[in-house]
Amino acid sequence: MEEGGMMRKALATFTVLAVILVVFFVVLEFTGDTSADTSVGTSENVEASESTAVSFHPDGEVEQLSTLDTRRLDEQEGLERELQKSYDEGTYTLKEPFVKLNPYNTAPLTALAMFETDDPVKITVTVEGKDEHGDVRHSYDDYNTEHAIPVLGLYPDYDNTVTIEAVNKSGETEKSTFTVGTDPLPEDFLTNETPKSHPEKMENGLTFIVPSTRYAYAVDHNADVRWYSTLWNSHVFKRLDNGHILYATKEEGQNQYNEMLEMDMLGNVYNSYLIQLDDYEDTNVVHHGIAELPNGNLLATVHDTASPYIEDEMIEIARETGETVRDFSFRDLFPEDFYEDYGGVFSNDGDWFHHNAIWYVEKDDSILVSSRHQDLMMKMSYPEGEVDWILADHEKWPDAYDKYLLKPKGDDFKFPAGPHAPMAMPDLDNNGATHDYLLFDNNIVITRGKDPLSGDFSRGVQYRINPEKMTVEEVWSFGEARGKSFHSSIVGDADYLDGTGNRMMTSGYIEVDEGMNSRVIEVNDNLPADVIYELVISGFEKESHRQAYRAERMPLYPEHEWQVELVD
Repeated sequence: MEEGGMMRKALATFTVLAVILVVFFVVLEFTGDTSADTSVGTSENVEASESTAVSFHPDGEVEQLSTLDTRRLDEQEGLERELQKSYDEGTYTLKEPFVKLNPYNTAPLTALAMFETDDPVKITVTVEGKDEHGDVRHSYDDYNTEHAIPVLGLYPDYDNTVTIEAVNKSGETEKSTFTVGTDPLPEDFLTNETPKSHPEKMENGLTFIVPSTRYAYAVDHNADVRWYSTLWNSHVFKRLDNGHILYATKEEGQNQYNEMLEMDMLGNVYNSYLIQLDDYEDTNVVHHGIAELPNGNLLATVHDTASPYIEDEMIEIARETGETVRDFSFRDLFPEDFYEDYGGVFSNDGDWFHHNAIWYVEKDDSILVSSRHQDLMMKMSYPEGEVDWILADHEKWPDAYDKYLLKPKGDDFKFPAGPHAPMAMPDLDNNGATHDYLLFDNNIVITRGKDPLSGDFSRGVQYRINPEKMTVEEVWSFGEARGKSFHSSIVGDADYLDGTGNRMMTSGYIEVDEGMNSRVIEVNDNLPADVIYELVISGFEKESHRQAYRAERMPLYPEHEWQVELVD
């Protein structure tokens, strides 16, 4: 009896174990394998949040994380007084102008030319290039007698030839040519080379490299550096509607990038905003980006230091006062399990969302948001915070979110994985019912998606979305054929270039046999696309954060009328 009882107990135990194993493998098949680089995920049966709109905190109810800072402007005022004093001590004409190299001490490949003319004239300034496509030229439409002309696009370590042409109202022309010598680039500057360049087919402007840390700079079609700033930079470098540059920086010797400058290409600062996060010790205070809103305010990606989570909050900063006027967390939009049970990369830091991009869509007051760690792009209204749609693999979403998930069209459709930098595109199919978007698909699955090609390549991809039918289709992509040689596990960018219709992709963190590099590639819209320009950036080490975070194509001179006015 005792032996029989033991056998029955053993049989019962075996049966229970068998059931457990069956359940385990069923669950594994349903949810997909989980590795160190993926999230634990969330069950399909998780209850959704009661609301799918964020809870904004309006004026008077937000923590003041941002302020205006006048220290740089105070120092700059003294510099400008000295500059004006030097100019006033002489008499300067078009033929013999006053020329100050690097007038604000932060942009070594710029100069300021100052002079007076007897008659009102309009000015064209040209920095002569090393070949026929290398000239940097800008014309001013207004007639003046007093002139303070920015000279941009100088080569480093070179005697640059600069020509200023003056035309009076009668059409009479007078020219002046002079030489501006410059110093070599800093010893720690990155290496820039171009294996392919067709300048006649390229979008106008220079290619501006936005780093994860250190130098922001611009190169031409030959990969020659034509502008850089000595101010440290991280992630934020963009042209504002008024032509100024928004530039993330920090004080010398400081670790945290907690200062946002509004400045011009000479380095002249117009506003400085400090963003202070108590009890946050990492360097990336504004961790990825800022969008300019129609009212001029700035929408910035920051951290909620009152919670154990990072990179899932945004604040709106008043442009005139520097005050924080609105904030919200993406935790308001998603079930608690998304962040409380997140077990993917950087889970120990609470980095469940990793909000890495904002794009403001003016035509319907909405924003595009990219989340690396949730493998998604979504569109939501601003400031109401209502979700329009979510572009993400349908795996691991509660049922209540089904109405927001776009349904793919086509057998070969691929959802983005660990994506970056979505942007809205023009109406390319002349169909008001559909909207086109471009993003950089790093193609590295973090939380959702059973993609066997994860990690094999990265790409720029154009999606066409019908928000009424809630469908999405791929219409163009570039990068798959390059395989590992264009794969970036982190960072990346994709831009539609309005003048030519070309697209420019930045794969910033590529592991190669000889170390690391970043590649910026401009292509046309063909399928397959033709490479117009390729830039290879090297000279940085793995985990140094020196890689190209993004790249932008734009002219050195803004479209707006710009003539420097010094403090008297």
